[in-house]
Amino acid sequence: MTFVKTFKEISRGDAATAGGKGASLGEMTRLFDGQAQANPVPPGFVILAGAFEKFLEETDLNVEIDSILHTVNHKKMHTVEDASENIQALILGAKIPKDILRAVRASFKKLNAKYVAVRSSATAEDSASAAWAGQLESYLNTMEKNLLANVQKCWASLFTPRAIFYRFEKGLHKQKISVAVVVQKMIESEVSGIAFSVHPVTQDRNQLIIEAGFGLGEAIVSGQITPDSYVVEKNPRRIIDKNVQVQARGLYRASKGWNEWLDIPSTKGEKQVLSDKEILEFSELLLKIESHYGFPVDVEWAREKGKFYVVQSRPITTLGDKSIETELFLEKQHTRDYSLIKLACWISSDLEGLKQEIGVSVRNTLFLSNGDYVKAYYKNSELIKAFTKITEVARDNNKVKYWIDSYRKYFYELEPYLKKEKEIGHLEELKVFFEKYKNFWKFLAIVFVIPNIKAISKKSRDNALRVRKETQGFTEADGIFRVGLKNCFPNVQESLLKFLLPEEIFGNNKIDIKKLRQRKKGYIYFENQIFVGSSIKNFLRRKNIRFDDERIILNNKELKGQIGFPGIVSGRVKVCIAVKQISKVRNGNILVASMTTPDFIPAMQRASAFVTDEGGITSHAAIVARELKKPCIIGTKIATQVLKDGDMVEVDADKGIVKLLKRD
Repeated sequence: MTFVKTFKEISRGDAATAGGKGASLGEMTRLFDGQAQANPVPPGFVILAGAFEKFLEETDLNVEIDSILHTVNHKKMHTVEDASENIQALILGAKIPKDILRAVRASFKKLNAKYVAVRSSATAEDSASAAWAGQLESYLNTMEKNLLANVQKCWASLFTPRAIFYRFEKGLHKQKISVAVVVQKMIESEVSGIAFSVHPVTQDRNQLIIEAGFGLGEAIVSGQITPDSYVVEKNPRRIIDKNVQVQARGLYRASKGWNEWLDIPSTKGEKQVLSDKEILEFSELLLKIESHYGFPVDVEWAREKGKFYVVQSRPITTLGDKSIETELFLEKQHTRDYSLIKLACWISSDLEGLKQEIGVSVRNTLFLSNGDYVKAYYKNSELIKAFTKITEVARDNNKVKYWIDSYRKYFYELEPYLKKEKEIGHLEELKVFFEKYKNFWKFLAIVFVIPNIKAISKKSRDNALRVRKETQGFTEADGIFRVGLKNCFPNVQESLLKFLLPEEIFGNNKIDIKKLRQRKKGYIYFENQIFVGSSIKNFLRRKNIRFDDERIILNNKELKGQIGFPGIVSGRVKVCIAVKQISKVRNGNILVASMTTPDFIPAMQRASAFVTDEGGITSHAAIVARELKKPCIIGTKIATQVLKDGDMVEVDADKGIVKLLKRD
């Protein structure tokens, strides 16, 4: 009896013995074998389902497992959990037959790999009608010493609570389900991600989407980082949209074999993960796989030492006819209590000051106020472009010296005010301070990033760091502006002064108190224009602007996120920060979580929609939502903070908005 086959010996017709993962890897290995380029599928082998079945037969576990499964009522979770605990204990406690041990060890030695990924491959998974979405277990960075133990754990994972629940819920409990185990050489990913040959959200058949992050792909699949996403049009072949995220940390393999989270320097984490050339290169690889299979696929990939690798491919099972308009997202950078005159300095720096110094403007700076605080939003790709341009110009040491000297010059001219040794007493003094501070803010924006640019001389970096330390704690001017405004406009109510625009302060016209009171209720300030009341929504609609955090438009009653799966439902919120809280989710509730994992499946089955703080369209919540066809909004950032148990909300996943309807 054959217990093990290499990928080259397997094709897509072998799913009954190699499972969905194994059959797919075999098919792709055959696809790329003999072609001009090196095979992008890392080598490996599959411990066939027959090995598991012989293991059960020789250990006499078949009858016991069937008997335990007959006690399960999947509507009563304690019966699922009890069955799981008993069955897994039986499997993990039994000995693997010697002929299976010999076959696995021999195949591992031929693979000549220090580290392998060991993945369960259920014989009923990843079909065109169902995907197990991570129900079974995987073990990365497996070495020879723990290979067989992890194989046994993969067999046992066919009977985890979530896997048992899934098979009953899908009506698979009366079918024969077995499990193969994929053993594949590990790629030490510099970057990795997931790609869909048809965009799963817009469902446009002429679009594909690639998600990419630094480090191992597990961080994306688990929803623990929000990846870059790139949308590519198939015909003509071109990149039509890029959503670049800032990644502060990544999951990497440690020297001793386990995975660890490492900080990513801002100089790297703020950049586009894949270059445009790499995006188009991988698009060709993805479309070759789609063409070979004859149906849309989603692909897990990794990149190591300049080469793309494909580590899994599955059919996309959730495509329908509904299309959703692509939205432009602005990302929140700061929340502060700032006056409009300070914000005018900020916008002047972004629109005009940076253009003068580096030749690039940051045009989409937007400030949104609810009257108390101001949120600053940027288009992330513009920030990255500006940072890259500063890096290029900073190669000229004379230019860096000019920036630092100019920063010092303006600081020392403003120092008596910034250190509160002097306050602004009259309007002309306020105007001089305003003009100088605009220039100072421009140089501050540049000088504060120079120490992080590794490509320039250490001397330049040290000089910038030194001037930063010299002025640390004395660069903020909003308080100085407010004192000046109070002294210059003693007849205007103090709480309204922060809503004055520079043209109103320095013009000769009478101050319109009614306008200030309107702004106090809330405003948007963009490109030196201010919008209040109904003009806010008109402006957002005209510009097609959407935000990456909660939508605060005067009333704090809307949250914004990415669309995981479309649809509109209403229901009561149940916030589940930890898995132990999922029992409180009842049928029809809205599940709100930081992110979901396979352990959340029972609650997700009961919930009518999902809302998460984190993750992209390939996060667990989004994948399960597409499979279950339930509305899902991901990446809201703060849903678990602002929504409370019992809140009545509408989840509008056609638009990516959660509306608070009623709070008890």
